[in-house]
Parts: sequence; C-alpha cells; structure tokens
Amino acid sequence: MRYAIPLIAAGLMAGCSPIASETLSNTDIEAIMDRVENNHPDLPSSQKRAVTELVVRAIDTMVFVEGGTFMMGEFGVPCEPGSEETCHADIWPDNDVLHEVTLDDFYLSKYETTLGDFDLYRAVMGKAPYAPELRSREDRQHLFEPNLPAWTKEWQEVKDYCLWVGELANRSVDLPTEAQWEYAARNRGENVLFATNNGQWVRGVNSPGDDGIMKTVPVDSYPPNPLGIHHLTSNSAEWINDWYSDTYYQESPSSNPQGPETGETKVIRSGGFRTSDSASTTILRDNIPPTESSYLMDQGFRCAQH
Repeated sequence: MRYAIPLIAAGLMAGCSPIASETLSNTDIEAIMDRVENNHPDLPSSQKRAVTELVVRAIDTMVFVEGGTFMMGEFGVPCEPGSEETCHADIWPDNDVLHEVTLDDFYLSKYETTLGDFDLYRAVMGKAPYAPELRSREDRQHLFEPNLPAWTKEWQEVKDYCLWVGELANRSVDLPTEAQWEYAARNRGENVLFATNNGQWVRGVNSPGDDGIMKTVPVDSYPPNPLGIHHLTSNSAEWINDWYSDTYYQESPSSNPQGPETGETKVIRSGGFRTSDSASTTILRDNIPPTESSYLMDQGFRCAQH
C-alpha cells in the first residue's frame, strides 16, 4: 500500500525529529526501529536512527515493476536507418541466444546504492571505509561525496547489504537477478537498446562524461528511464545476483531464471562511467570474480525486492 501523504513516525529518542516516509505507515517505521534496536543494541542512538532512515529510504525508493513475458537477449537492430535487415545490437556473443522469459512482479531500487549508505553499513558491521588513504587527502574529497554510487570490492558484501536491509524492513530484499535487471532496463522487455529516458545514449544529456572528465556522478544526476529508474546505463556498473555462464541463455528456464547454480564469476550489468555506448547496452553481459583485490570505484549495485 502506498500513502499519498507522507506519514510520520516517532523519533528514536526524546527530542529527535520524526522520520517521514512516502510508503510506510507509522507502525511500519516503529517496527523497523525495533528491529534495529534488537539487531544492533550497542550502536549509539544517533547511528540507530541513521540506520532506520537508511532502511526507510531504501523501501521508499523501490520502483514497482509489473511482471510479464519478454524475449531476453540479442534482439537485433536495423543495420541502417529504415533498413529491414537486422544486425547485432551488442558487441558480445554470449547474449546472442534470444529466449523467452516470464517474470513475476518485483521492485527495483530507483537509485544505485549510495556511498553514504554503504559507508554506514560498513561502519555498523565494524568495518573501516574503503580507501582511507584517499579520504584523508583534500584533493580527493570529491570522490567520496555521499550521494555518489557506492565503492565496492566483493559481491558477497553487496548481497549481504541488500539482505540486511531486507531483514530490518521485514521484506524479501536481495540483489536483482539478471533477468529482472534486463527486463526493467528495457521498460518491461521492450526492444530498448539504452536504459535512458529516451532510449538514446548521449554524454552529458543522460549519461556522465560530457566535460571530458570520466567519473561517477550522484545517483540522481540524469533523467530516469520510463519506469522511473535512474542510471541503468552508465555511471556505475552493477553487481547482479546470478553466477555467470556464457552458455546459460541456451539452458535458462523460462520462468523466473536465477542463473547457474555455481560458477567462477558473477554477472555485471550496465556500463561504468569509463565505457562507450557499445558497452552500455541493456543486453550487455559482463562478469568478474566475486572477490576483487582492488577497490572498485565504478562497480556499484542496487537492491531489488522480490
């Protein structure tokens, strides 16, 4: 149920301003407060409140995606404007097997998870923020604005973040599956090549890099796609729940595919800020090991609610 007027819950402590939500009732927010208290009793009150606000914000920014059936993978584009002859829409061969997929309804986060929220999660878990040596430099502060996409290093940690949000919200939150991500990026399975507001990819209009400086930008910088979801093309590449296999499309089940049971690498979707248009399509499949040794400032994620 969605509420037309934001509702207000009591503050976490005397004298605090209330926590507002566009989708959750007072009772919902109070229940989240209780779960934060039970799961993290030793946190200071200010941090408990910040965690509650994070969870409320995560649920508020979930975009409902009505399920349906679509043809997943390489759908082809006209070789020339107006031509009836079709050519590959994407540069990679592992998505060439067009196959029918049917998905149940789900929710996908409107935004990539922010650095500020991921830093808070790591702090709650007793972990130091990534790249402390850079954070101490005045000339690198622009890399750590809280509304930038999260820096990540390991697939398991970003999955754990989504599960943690879900536990505190008492909802089924996890990383999106590959099929869910592509279906949402393609406006519920339309033959859309770029997940932007107009299906085009133009630097500075709906993707970063127009000033020649290649960097991530705040998660709400450019217009969303028609479903209301931002930056599914470019900015930060995104971890996906599925293991990767270059033959998976040939054996994928048609109903709610979850990816291979095991593998060596995890699926990556969306192009990072360094990528060209040909590597930022809605059907592009990439993959990396679930544990990387370096900090990945252009490898982010967003959560889904199943």
